[in-house]
Amino acid sequence: MVTPAGVRCGLTAVLKRLLAFENLFDAAGFLQVGVCGAQPSMGEDYISTGSLYLFTAGFLPLGLPDADPFWQDPDADWTMKALWAGQDRPCEHWIS
Repeated sequence: MVTPAGVRCGLTAVLKRLLAFENLFDAAGFLQVGVCGAQPSMGEDYISTGSLYLFTAGFLPLGLPDADPFWQDPDADWTMKALWAGQDRPCEHWIS
């Protein structure tokens, strides 16, 4: 089951990983094309510098109030971390 704490912990791990690369930004301070730092070969014709900033959607939870379970619940494994650790978890499905 997806939990607010699991989403927080998973999102935190992803953002820390993505922001850890030294060549993430160019000399002018703009994000570069790539998943882990500059990887220009990954770029498609439709990718522009503005497209790279879609990753900032990961910061949307900053708009949640302090009392939200997203912030208050104790740390929890996110789905893939639990599965990679060998835990048996039920399939998760989208919510309509």
